[in-house]
Amino acid sequence: MIGQLLAWMVILAAAYGAAALTFLALRRWPRLRWLVSGWVFAWTATPFPVNDGHIAPALVVFIFRRFLEEEANARPPFALLLLATGLVAVIYAVARLINWSVRPRG
Repeated sequence: MIGQLLAWMVILAAAYGAAALTFLALRRWPRLRWLVSGWVFAWTATPFPVNDGHIAPALVVFIFRRFLEEEANARPPFALLLLATGLVAVIYAVARLINWSVRPRG
């Protein structure tokens, strides 16, 4: 249990680092940098249950099931990744709409 908690702390730190680097790399596109950074974080930090009650990042499970395991079903982790992508897009759209509505005009 402690080992899995420590592993997920490392995964979340790496996901945050990848999202931060993506945010910095997209400095020229200020509107897209939040959306793409959110997608990178969601793709790298979304948990997916695997054998014996363990969890792993959904992107890793998808890659292993799609490309490395024969006759493995890659649809459930892919569906979870699509759900995470859509959720980040909705949150981004709502935040942009709120920002647009409260911005002073003049």
